[in-house]
Amino acid sequence: MLYQNRCANCRSDTNPAIHSAGASETLINSLYQKNYCKQNSLSFQKHYCKQNSFVIPKILLQTEFICHIMKREVKCAFCMSLPFPTQCAILIQSREMSRLKMLFILPYDKTYKYGGAFNWAINYAPLMLPTLAALVPKELNAEIKIVDEGVSKPVIDGFFNIVAITCVTSSANRAYELCKYWKSKGSYVVLGGAHPTLMPDEATKYADSVFFGFAEETFPQFLYDYTHKCPKKTYKHMCNSGHLSMPIPRRDLMSKKYMPIPTIVANRGCANECAFCCIHKMWGNSGLTRPVGEVVDEIKTLRSKHYIFLDPSMSSNREYVLELLTALIPLKIKWMGLSTIDVIHDAALFNLIVKSGCEGILAGFESINTESLEGVGKKTNKVDGYKAAVKQFHDADISVLGCFVAGFDGDTRQSLCDTVEVIDEIGVDLPRFSILTPFPGTDLFDQYKQEGRILTENWDMFDTMHVVFQPKNMSADELQESFYDMWERTYEIKRILKRMKNVKKNRFAGLFPALGFKFYAEKVRKL
Repeated sequence: MLYQNRCANCRSDTNPAIHSAGASETLINSLYQKNYCKQNSLSFQKHYCKQNSFVIPKILLQTEFICHIMKREVKCAFCMSLPFPTQCAILIQSREMSRLKMLFILPYDKTYKYGGAFNWAINYAPLMLPTLAALVPKELNAEIKIVDEGVSKPVIDGFFNIVAITCVTSSANRAYELCKYWKSKGSYVVLGGAHPTLMPDEATKYADSVFFGFAEETFPQFLYDYTHKCPKKTYKHMCNSGHLSMPIPRRDLMSKKYMPIPTIVANRGCANECAFCCIHKMWGNSGLTRPVGEVVDEIKTLRSKHYIFLDPSMSSNREYVLELLTALIPLKIKWMGLSTIDVIHDAALFNLIVKSGCEGILAGFESINTESLEGVGKKTNKVDGYKAAVKQFHDADISVLGCFVAGFDGDTRQSLCDTVEVIDEIGVDLPRFSILTPFPGTDLFDQYKQEGRILTENWDMFDTMHVVFQPKNMSADELQESFYDMWERTYEIKRILKRMKNVKKNRFAGLFPALGFKFYAEKVRKL
C-alpha cells in the first residue's frame, strides 16, 4: 500500500513532506533536477516508519549535500517541526547523493601492530594497499581510505560499500575477524594476499570475493563486475612470465609513520626455490617484471634521492635487471634492495649495481651451516665465501643487511650461539633474525606435517618470531630462548658501535636502523 508523505508531528499530507527551508532552488535543482513541488520542497523516495511518518535518517543529515549546500535542518513544509524522526532504520538512500566508499585494510599480527615493536627507523612503507587504490577508476568517483593496522589504529566506525583486506599467514585470523565484522555492517568484503593465495579453500569461507595472485588485472575486473551487480566469488591471476604493468601507488592516501624513504617495485618474482619460502609457490619462479620505463617514470615523479626496492630478488632475472640498472644510472639516485650474495661473481652485474647507486643490500645468508642450506635448497650460498662477499660489498661502499634463520635441522643451541660471533667476524652491518616457519602451502609445511612435527596451526603464531614446529636437535622452548638470545646479544651497544666501522663512508647512516633494531630486540620477548 502506498501512503502519502506525512509529517511526524502535524500528520499533514504534503507532496513532498519536507521543505528545504531556504536552500537555493538553483543549487538543489542542479543536483536533484526535477524533484520539487511548488513550495520548493525536496522529494525523496517514499519510505516510511511504523508510524507512517516520512523518515530522514541521521546519516542522511550528515551527508555533504545537507551540510554544505542546504546548511539547515530539514523541516516539515506545513508545521515546520524540527527535526523529522531519526530513530528508525536507514530507509532512504538517494542515488544522486550516494558515493562509492572503499576501505583498504592491512591487518595487524602479533609482531606488526600499532604501538608494537616496529618503529619508523626499521619500518618501510608496504605498497599493496596504495597499489589497489590506484587501480580504482577515476570514473567511479570513489572515496578511498587506507588503514595499515601496523602503524595506525583500526577503523571500526562508518560504512563502506567495499572493504578490501590483504593478509599474510600471521594476520589471517585478524583478517577473518575483519571480514565477519564488516560483512555484518553490510559491506561487500574482498580478501587477497599471500595467505588466501596459498589457502584458497579456507579464505573463501570468510569473504564475498577472494583474489588469488596479483591483482593488477583482476581487481579492475572485480570493480567492473561489482558496479554491474555481478561480482564473482573468486578472481585468479593467470601467472604468465613477462611484463605486468603496475600503476603508480596512491601514496597520498598512506600513513606518514614509515621511514622517510619511498618504496618501489620492479620485479615481483624470485628464481630460487627455497623449501621454507612461499614466493615461488605463489607466483612461480619466473616472476613478473614491470616495464623498465614505467619504473623510471615512477622514480621521476617521486623526486627523492633515496629508494628501497621491495623486489624479492632483484637479480633473479639477469636480462631484466641489467636493463633496469642501466636505466637508473642517469637518475643519479641511491637505492637499497634485496639480492642474493652470489651477484659478486657476475662482474658485469655487480659493476652496474655499484654504478646505478646501490648503497645497501638485504641478503639472505640464512645459516652458517652448509648442511642446513643444502637441506632447504638454498643453492646460491657458500658459507666459506660469506666474509669475502661482504668485503666486496663494503669495498664498493654498500652496506649489508643480513637475514639469518634459526631452527634448521642442522642447528643446535651451540651453533645458534656461535652465529652471533660469526656475524661480527664476517662483517654484516645490520643482522636480522627469524625462526624457521613452515608456512602452509610450502614444501616444508607438507614435510613437517607428514612427520608429525607441526605443533600448532594457529596462524597467529606463524609470524617467524615464534616456534610452531618440533626442532630436531632441541626442544621448542630451547629454540625460542636461543632466538631471543641472538637478538639481544647482537644488538648490544658495543656490537653496534663495532659494526659501524665496516663501511668507510656514511658510517652514521646505519646508526638509526641499528638503534631501531635494538629497540625491537628489547621487545622481542614480549611479542
